[in-house]
Amino acid sequence: MNKYLSIFSLALTIMFIVTTTSSAHEGGDLSTKELASQIGKSESELKEIDKKIIAYNEAIKSNPEDADVHFNLGILYEKKMKFNGAILEYQKAINLKPDFIDARINLSLVYTERNMYGESVNELKQVLKIDPQNVAAHKYIGRSYYKTGLLEDALVEFKKALEIESNDPEIYCYLESVYFSMGRLDEAVAELKKAIKIDPQFKVAHLNLGFVYYEQGRFDEAIEEYEIAIGIDPKFADAYSNMGLVYCQKEMFDDAITILKKAIEINPSLPDAHNNLANAYWNKGIKDKAMREMTIYRGLIGAK
Repeated sequence: MNKYLSIFSLALTIMFIVTTTSSAHEGGDLSTKELASQIGKSESELKEIDKKIIAYNEAIKSNPEDADVHFNLGILYEKKMKFNGAILEYQKAINLKPDFIDARINLSLVYTERNMYGESVNELKQVLKIDPQNVAAHKYIGRSYYKTGLLEDALVEFKKALEIESNDPEIYCYLESVYFSMGRLDEAVAELKKAIKIDPQFKVAHLNLGFVYYEQGRFDEAIEEYEIAIGIDPKFADAYSNMGLVYCQKEMFDDAITILKKAIEINPSLPDAHNNLANAYWNKGIKDKAMREMTIYRGLIGAK
């Protein structure tokens, strides 16, 4: 079951996965169709990005000292999940313009996508030397601390971010993740409700709240939150997948199968949807389909 937290970084998202974890693929490892599905773009949109990449590379040949062009090319590589290329271009932009805060922040986020948390924190600390009141730097340092298990340090950074900007719903979601990891579920719920109060359309906060309710055994309330998330975004595959697992817990296996098929229709590469569908099929006694879904799930997470 996914606990999904969206982080603003030019289409980057961070997945907090409870049962399984996997590092992001380099975009070149995926087919065009798989990449389009994973980043929420159409194949025609990907072709437009490719055209822009060619144009920016030509511009760099004419003026290799233009930091902004390197930065923009880094964004395009990042959008296509070509993280090595993005890192290289952001580094070039920073070398040309050391106080280029946006390039440093984007670079830090690509580092975290590659599980290079120390490098990410170092880059963000450079941002704080340039701008001590930079909310994003505190927020993303906190995220790296969270991902490496430094929960108390993460709390400190998130609270520093809130001192600067108290109206950022993502920070409350980050705090919730820390409290959840500490087993402080009531505090986790409180933080998510703060995020939703600021932005009632923040689908990720509703998804995460559904997850906490699930962990508390409050299944009907969990379903309500997933329904709200789906109402905000009818193509929110993670919400369908999580709802399917709640239905399994309630032994509503036919409903689970229906909604999990919907999740897979939206995002065929969502591992947990296949895992949850395998669970539903198995409990219905449809073991051949259960094994098929489990095979797909294991392939998606790289299990042998």
